Amino acid sequence: MNRRNLIKRSAALAGIGSLAGCNFGAGQSDRKPADDGSETPGGTTTTPDGAEPSRYGISFGNVVDAVADLGMDPEGNEPIDDALASTLDRGDTLVEFPPGTYYFAEEHRVDSVTNWGIRGLGDEPGDVRFVTTPGEGRYLVRTDGGLGQLVENITLDYSAERKGSTGLVLRADDKIRVQDVEYVGYNPQHGDGSKISLVPMALKPDGKAVVDGLVRTGPTDIVSHGHLDGNSNDSCIWLGNRHKGELVIRNSHIENTGTNAIYASRTPGPVKILDSTFRNNNQTSLRIGGSGALVRNCQFVIDTENAHPDSSDFINPHSIVWETGELGQAGGRIEQCSFTCRSAPQQTKAAVWVDGSAGAFEIRDCEFDIQADGVQAIRIDDPRDPRLGAVPEKPWRATLRNVTAIGSSYAEPAIQLTGRPQSKFVGLYVDWSPYPHGILLLNTEEILFENSTIQTMGSEIITMDATCHAPKGTSLSTCSVASRDSS
Repeated sequence: MNRRNLIKRSAALAGIGSLAGCNFGAGQSDRKPADDGSETPGGTTTTPDGAEPSRYGISFGNVVDAVADLGMDPEGNEPIDDALASTLDRGDTLVEFPPGTYYFAEEHRVDSVTNWGIRGLGDEPGDVRFVTTPGEGRYLVRTDGGLGQLVENITLDYSAERKGSTGLVLRADDKIRVQDVEYVGYNPQHGDGSKISLVPMALKPDGKAVVDGLVRTGPTDIVSHGHLDGNSNDSCIWLGNRHKGELVIRNSHIENTGTNAIYASRTPGPVKILDSTFRNNNQTSLRIGGSGALVRNCQFVIDTENAHPDSSDFINPHSIVWETGELGQAGGRIEQCSFTCRSAPQQTKAAVWVDGSAGAFEIRDCEFDIQADGVQAIRIDDPRDPRLGAVPEKPWRATLRNVTAIGSSYAEPAIQLTGRPQSKFVGLYVDWSPYPHGILLLNTEEILFENSTIQTMGSEIITMDATCHAPKGTSLSTCSVASRDSS
């Protein structure tokens, strides 16, 4: 960067308090409602008497233009690192980027930053692109504390080569917002420079992070899980145990990941996934569960025979793995979701696989369309023998309300439940008619079926060391016989 641009940038950051209260980019407006039931609509607001402008509840004392004020190169030839680092060091600054391509050559780490953000001024995220050295993987920004961090309306583009990718790590006590961010490029394995696309952590129990409108659909070099051969893929969104607040992810589309599109099961803070689409994500689209967990109005598709042709072979895609690891939590629900499985590898077990590490949970108002052989709609494992963590707190019951499962799975029942006493199936409809069995109950008792219909070529319900009860008038003959035999 030349001396004139350095002087311009320094002046912009030193005395820019005079810009407080100015309007944001002309003609810019939010394309999606910011309403998850717990916040007011976002976007730009200004208050009288020259008070600080606010975006999504984050106030900025300084609003600067990346090119005109900070001298950044919108052609992608000169690095923006010095100018970007100066805004992180200062904080209290929103950097607005005119349409263009912005090249960064370094990873920008800061221990703590408050009321800081970057925002693209284009009509869509692709108008403002951030790129790094082709073939190299690095994070654009890594924060580790503070209050109020915004990244909005940009694209992280690593499409130049099939090695290296870019990501964001945003960790603050409260007010993290990622709005309309897209990731473009081939997603390599860890050994070739992959990065987690997004780490959005609210570090305080009363803090909140919102991810709205994230898109990542690029193909992936899928490899076996890291503990098997030392290599691995990286998740699209990942949370660790430092996340204590609430995370809301909504209006997003994640496809073709190599592992755990959203890995959010080992965190004490509640996680909500709303109004989003997931397709052909290896291992699982969502790894989630426990107290406060919510998956609502999402679409899940597994159809690996028609996946992106540039992805490697899939190994074991699932839609949801519901688990809580060593936390051993109960609680959470899946509601108003659709699950479609047209084709899948042999290692895919179920659309929804509930691990033994999860206590009581609920699935309601969901539809399953399963056409791949060997794949179940729902598999619910024994909490006394968890595969992925600790024995969970009680209660252990599963509750399924108004769930529909249609399809076929050779030699596998639509739903399998083990070791979950007092579980309930209410308003269940299963049409597994081309194949032998509908429901398999193992090592459990007092399972209640109400207003349910199960159609198969063989047994509606198979019980092994299990008992179930159907109220008078319910036409589940196998269940009724089992109930009478156990009385």
